[in-house]
Amino acid sequence: MRVAVVTPVLDDWASLSKLIGMLDVTEVPEDVRFSVFVVDDGSSEPMAVDTPLTRLRRIRDLEVVGLACNLGHQRAIAVGLVEVSARRAFDAVLVMDCDGEDRPADIPRLLAEAARRPGHIIVARRQRRPHLLGFRLWYECYKTLFRLLTGTRIDFGNFCLIPGARLEALVSTSAIWNNLAAALTRSRIPLAEVPCDRGTRYAGSSKMNFLSLVMHGFSAMAVYTDVVMLRLMLGALALSGITALGILAVVATKFLTSLAIPGWASSAAGALAVILLQGVMLFTISAFSVLNTRNLKSVIPRVDAPDFVRLRRSLLRSAAIEAVRVQPIEVPVNEVQRAQ
Repeated sequence: MRVAVVTPVLDDWASLSKLIGMLDVTEVPEDVRFSVFVVDDGSSEPMAVDTPLTRLRRIRDLEVVGLACNLGHQRAIAVGLVEVSARRAFDAVLVMDCDGEDRPADIPRLLAEAARRPGHIIVARRQRRPHLLGFRLWYECYKTLFRLLTGTRIDFGNFCLIPGARLEALVSTSAIWNNLAAALTRSRIPLAEVPCDRGTRYAGSSKMNFLSLVMHGFSAMAVYTDVVMLRLMLGALALSGITALGILAVVATKFLTSLAIPGWASSAAGALAVILLQGVMLFTISAFSVLNTRNLKSVIPRVDAPDFVRLRRSLLRSAAIEAVRVQPIEVPVNEVQRAQ
């Protein structure tokens, strides 16, 4: 079984070295072989892999895909998936972070679940998280807001196993350019969850700060932009209807009952009219936003991602995999690729 491992890296070469060593000793079936695709997301530090590559048993290929600039974690993964899809040489693709929070020890469970559920994407559902209480509270609030705005539950990250037959469909959609986990929930490809604990980092500290986490959350919601805007439209319409009924109730109370208090009807009606106007404006803006998104050209990773690749460097290559490497996707070749 040929499994491609896609992992993005930003200067964290010490963790990558540790991950390579951990992958090579992972207790997987004897017929499983890994090909590791390292996506260098515009690192400023030179690449340094300390693991002796000639002694690897499970890993048959190790290739570094260097990006021309820093695209961000999610888009680096998208470029890596496109690179794997272009080879068409793998039975499955494993997406994981290199910092140790996605544990190689959980890979056998993902492979076992994939064998039980062919055609499913196997995702690692997070259980225990060794984070501070503040982060956990923020994350629960985010999941609640995400479900309220999109109608979809999401409780997993990038750690997943994708069948090779499903990969081309994923890289042909613009959703994975924003957020992989959200793209999987919207792909209509069946998902199966495996509960996994988050591991501890191999080295250093996370580069994700609060602002980065907020942007990451918004990128997931961007996959559901049309759904979010439609729900806002319906909410604005409901608000407008309730406000209109409130105005009618004020007018009826003013003229049809004896509950007249000087000035109260005008104040109440004025406040409700302002709310009604805001509801109508929100409805109109949401409607035009939905219509506008239908006309925008989306980034299709299968077509656009190769333009961001600066270099492809093989640190370890097996003859068996090399024999089946092809480039079936025709994309424009820029000057950097032509020079290579």
